[in-house]
Amino acid sequence: MSALAQELADNLEVEGRKTLELFRALAPEQWEVQVYADGPGWKVHDLLAHFTEVEGSILRLVRSVIKGGSGVAQDFSVDRWNAEHTAELSPQNRESLLDEFANRRAITVALVRELSDADLEKRGRHPALGLTEVKHMLRLMYLHLQGHQRDIRRALKAATNPSESA
Repeated sequence: MSALAQELADNLEVEGRKTLELFRALAPEQWEVQVYADGPGWKVHDLLAHFTEVEGSILRLVRSVIKGGSGVAQDFSVDRWNAEHTAELSPQNRESLLDEFANRRAITVALVRELSDADLEKRGRHPALGLTEVKHMLRLMYLHLQGHQRDIRRALKAATNPSESA
């Protein structure tokens, strides 16, 4: 395994654990806190569904690019994809989603640990990054979740202390 693959796998593993810790620490009422008012208007629970969905879809994309695929189509709409596929998973209960996220992240980490430097340099079209290398797709897998987790924490703080967010 390459040193970069080891670093990426370690970061994915650590960030996956932090993600699970964040969600598992939530009180029942916090799951219904509105995080985003625009677009599909996701609540905390919807973001867990989004995280779970992305963990599977980006893993499929990475596997495809490693095998020589070109990635997503140029006209791919990440907003349409997210709205549709997150809505499919959102009805699942949070324990199922947490278990599925943990499972998918473990599969991702195992795959990354097997990648060579040549695999990490392969290029394909990513929904948000455009044409880029696999290493950047993998890095975004945890950076993306960190951004959403920041937004979750802000929404939870605002829900707890509405006077502070005004």
